[in-house]
Amino acid sequence: MPALWQFLLVALGGAAGACSRYAVQHFSFFNDSKFYLTAIVNLVGCLVIGVVWSVISHATPAKWVNPLIMAGFLGGFTTFSSFALDTVKLMADGHWLEGAGYLLLSTVGGLMLCAAGWCITNRLIFNS
Repeated sequence: MPALWQFLLVALGGAAGACSRYAVQHFSFFNDSKFYLTAIVNLVGCLVIGVVWSVISHATPAKWVNPLIMAGFLGGFTTFSSFALDTVKLMADGHWLEGAGYLLLSTVGGLMLCAAGWCITNRLIFNS
């Protein structure tokens, strides 16, 4: 079980990451298209988590780095970066089948469940 200080670092980093995502998604110079801004957040998050992962793989990071930056800030900024990191780690470790399954389950399953939630809610609550 993680210590309380680790949870507090994740919370602090997560709040900063979520606020950063919110700020990026509300930049007015991007034609107010939230979809493009979400894509930018996801792609930047993936790049940054790859860089941080590389750095901590070649160094002995302080104990606060993973909870504050990886799980906290980048997890709050975009969970897509965590998904991408998990997929790449599985494949880098030679677990190609598990990586492909995780990728397929997460993307197709996530899209299907999002659509199902939308349809069910529209039918049951809004009668449309």
